Amino acid sequence: MSEPRAIRLGQQDVEYVLKRSAKRRRAVLTVDDSGLTVSVPWRTSDRYIAQLLKDAEAWVLRKLEVWAARKPTKRQWASGELFDFLGRQLQLRLVARAGAAIVQLSDGNVLELSLPAPEDQQHVRDAVVRWYRRHAATHFKERVQHFSTQLDVPLPRLFLSNAQTRWGSCNAQREVRLNWRLMQAPNHILDYVVAHEVAHLVVMSHSSRFWKVVAKLHPGYEIARTELNAMSQHYMSL
Repeated sequence: MSEPRAIRLGQQDVEYVLKRSAKRRRAVLTVDDSGLTVSVPWRTSDRYIAQLLKDAEAWVLRKLEVWAARKPTKRQWASGELFDFLGRQLQLRLVARAGAAIVQLSDGNVLELSLPAPEDQQHVRDAVVRWYRRHAATHFKERVQHFSTQLDVPLPRLFLSNAQTRWGSCNAQREVRLNWRLMQAPNHILDYVVAHEVAHLVVMSHSSRFWKVVAKLHPGYEIARTELNAMSQHYMSL
């Protein structure tokens, strides 16, 4: 049974979902992108639940703050909006001009987009995405070739992915798919994903042998993996 509730913690009212279960033997608090969930045995008293949350107040508020910081803000496809590109921050500048949309990156980290209807956010997004995908196709090809050469394996077939939950994949047909949104990430994060998928050309599982291959291709990959996990929601919002 699930029940929405709220409690005063610190200086704020915190909403949470209370889940009771006859099979559960102990109380558990979890905080994720959906908020706070309190899972308890069926007969747990409201008094106990309130005390549990009070005792864990600092932990709950800290976790909620971390998850709130991870949530991406809604993109505004207008002049002044900021975008990430290979670890750099670009500022979008829209220019009204007849003809096909043209995207140019200046030395001052300005991404200038000229198009007939700059007020049409869908058209702006489509043009920016095409620009990312064009650069992704070139950049990914070079990085896949780099890591394939290190492993001395034939170059796999490369495809751009538009997945909403995965950064990359590799199948038994030696096809590597990489999400174009990775072009927002710094090179060490992007290279971790490419190295990960290229390593699957040698070991298809996620065994200890596989991770040794990844470490050979990208020493210190653990840091890049942690950073990618922290930024995934932001990058996926593009």
